[in-house]
Amino acid sequence: MNDFHFDVIIVGGGLAGSALALGLAQAGKRVALVEAFEPKADSRPSFDDRTLVVNAASLNILANLGVLEDGLTACPLRHIEISRAGAPGHLSLHASEHGCERFGAVIVARELGAAMLRRLESTAGIESFCPEKLAGVEANEDRVTIHLESGRQLSGRLLVGADGTNSTVRRLSSIDSERYDYGQSAMIFNVRCPERAAETAWERFTPAGPLAFLPQPEDRLGVVWIDRNEAIEATQTLDDEQLVERLESRSGRTPGGFTSPGKRANYPLALTRTPRPFAPRVVLVGNAANTVHPVSAQGFNLGLRDVAALVDHAGAAEDSGRSEVLGAWFDDRRDDQAATVRYTDTLARAFSNPSTIVQMGTALGLFAHAAAPALSRRLVRSAMGFREPVSTLARDRTS
Repeated sequence: MNDFHFDVIIVGGGLAGSALALGLAQAGKRVALVEAFEPKADSRPSFDDRTLVVNAASLNILANLGVLEDGLTACPLRHIEISRAGAPGHLSLHASEHGCERFGAVIVARELGAAMLRRLESTAGIESFCPEKLAGVEANEDRVTIHLESGRQLSGRLLVGADGTNSTVRRLSSIDSERYDYGQSAMIFNVRCPERAAETAWERFTPAGPLAFLPQPEDRLGVVWIDRNEAIEATQTLDDEQLVERLESRSGRTPGGFTSPGKRANYPLALTRTPRPFAPRVVLVGNAANTVHPVSAQGFNLGLRDVAALVDHAGAAEDSGRSEVLGAWFDDRRDDQAATVRYTDTLARAFSNPSTIVQMGTALGLFAHAAAPALSRRLVRSAMGFREPVSTLARDRTS
């Protein structure tokens, strides 16, 4: 049996876990990164074809971690159009009107994952255990020890669960979470759309669920189509021509004509909420802590803010797993986690609620944000990821 000692052990080498490993290594920590899948972008589930909306704070985090390389395609996002199908209510947001260059950018998860792997390979202080699976966790007053299925044993001051919605770290550490099944799935694909407006994202709320269009290179749009599970299953069986016709009908033809749909992928949607995402010498980040509905594209960004705050607290501490360190981290993250979960959950339920009263309320909400600059500014700042306190990595170091 091998016994290795580290400052921090991270279980989960997806986007959140990899970002955390990079940040802690930059802070001088010796990091173990445990991942169940092979160390290549094509094999890791989170490095897939999803189109990620990376907000301004998250772009700062990735830039400060050295991940935004010249070869990584990031389509700038400067305009956002929000509308409702078959009902009043429309909101247009433009970055220039809010004193910023862009709201964020759109990046394909697979490309970002490949950039993360390249950065991990060139960063000192990170030792990867891959492919490896977690079998057991033991925490005591001064350290945490994990047992891997291979028989290896690792010990460290802090264990971080970055292992996704069905977190093994969360289960083995007896950290309580709550789950709500939306009964919906998201179908992800892209289409060609030469008439699309550049640098613009559309989100259209329909009675069955939201529909989003995100800018991609070469006249293409990333599509996030959300509907009831059975409706998504039926839609996946359509041929390309039928899919385009259905998409044009559902979208109201806002972006323009669609052709050449790409490969489709399907993701079931459920809310996982961990009100207190830590235990003695254990902490959860990203989807392991809170998996939110993809409406308004907040999930990945929420996870990166968890990571950046943990780099601030655990990276600066001699003993990264002390209860005072984890408590201070959660004091910084509690309000943002709760607000983001509440915001996405409310949108997911309200805009698909058939009640006339609820529909009137959502229409009034969009009208209010469109008419009141103060409301729009607050919405934009939160959506860009700058809810206080702002972590060190999330700050723009070029200005």
